[in-house]
Amino acid sequence: MTKQHGFTLIEVLVAAGILGIAASALFGLLSRSLFNLRKIEDLHRYELVAEDVMNGVLLSSALAAPANAEGPIDNLGAQWNVTISPWAPRNLDGKPDQAVFRINVVVSWPGRSTRQSIKVESLKVAKVAYSNYDLQRAIEIAYPH
Repeated sequence: MTKQHGFTLIEVLVAAGILGIAASALFGLLSRSLFNLRKIEDLHRYELVAEDVMNGVLLSSALAAPANAEGPIDNLGAQWNVTISPWAPRNLDGKPDQAVFRINVVVSWPGRSTRQSIKVESLKVAKVAYSNYDLQRAIEIAYPH
């Protein structure tokens, strides 16, 4: 009787099937990981934009309230929005020289199914500007791009 070396056709087919299933699962995981990485990169980019806009407001020496400003970020439909409101005192009817302002920066961008957004909030003590205050221009002057 001769001794045979090697694998049978059925053993080779079973091994190839198992290897194919494992490779499909690994490529599926890799694809999902790359998709999640892209989402995290987008979130980080828009977080940096929100911090950049917030820094522009925080570098302003005087603020007015209520005030709003907005602007585009890129050609993909993303935008930022700044809202300033008095925090202490609650209103500026007494015309104080300084006040504490609440600053909200919202950056929004189109998501897969709904619009995504990130919000950054801060408080700042500043001089109160009562007339001819342009928040958009103040942000651009304080923190030019």
